[in-house]
Amino acid sequence: MNHQHRVRLFDDWAEHYAQSIQDDGGFPFDGYEQVLDEITRAAGAQCGMKVLDLGVGTGNLAARFPALGCNIWGIDFSAEMLAKAVEKLSQAVLVQADLLSDWPTELDHRFDRIVSAYVLHEFDLSTKVKLLQGLTERHLAAKGRIVVGDIAFPTSGARVEARRKWADLWDEEEYYWAADEAADACESAGLQVTYKQVSSCGGVFVMEPVGSG
Repeated sequence: MNHQHRVRLFDDWAEHYAQSIQDDGGFPFDGYEQVLDEITRAAGAQCGMKVLDLGVGTGNLAARFPALGCNIWGIDFSAEMLAKAVEKLSQAVLVQADLLSDWPTELDHRFDRIVSAYVLHEFDLSTKVKLLQGLTERHLAAKGRIVVGDIAFPTSGARVEARRKWADLWDEEEYYWAADEAADACESAGLQVTYKQVSSCGGVFVMEPVGSG
C-alpha cells in the first residue's frame, strides 16, 4: 500500500473511528480499552513528564495523560485524525508527519515516555525495530521507556493459530506482533522487553534500553 493511499484511508477512517473500535469481543480490537488502560499503567507517567504518542490518531490514548499532569506531544500523518485529536487535547503539541520520515523541529525533544496504540503493526518487524532503536537514540530521555500496545500474540505459533481462526478478518498487508520474535529482535538492538497479553489479540510491550535500570 503506497503512502498516499494510506493517508487517504486514515483520513476517511477518522470520522467513524470511534465506532469501528467499539469492543465487541472480536478481532482486531478485542479488549481495546483494556489495552489502553495497560499502556497507561505500564507507562507509569508522573506529573511534569513529557509524553510522545506515536500515531496519536483521534487522541484516545494521549487523552489519558493530561490528568496525570503530563505534557503531551502527538504525531500522526492524517490531518483528519489530528483534527479529531485537537478536540480532546487542546493543550497538546500535535504534529502532522510520517513516523518513518524526517520529523519537524516541534519534536526535537527527549521524552520521558513514548507511547503508541494500534499503530506499529503497519510496519514489518525490521522496520519496527529500526524505528524503536532510532527513537531510543534520538528522542528518549534518560531512564525513559517506550510502551506499545497493539494487535499482538505471545508467540509466532499463537499468531499462526489466530490467522487461521480469523482468516476472514486477517489483513495480509499488516504485520501483527509475535512477542517472542519481537523480544528477540529488540534485545538484539539493545532494548530489554517485557510483554503482557491483555486480550485475545491485544498486548502491551514495555521497552527500555539495556542497562537503563
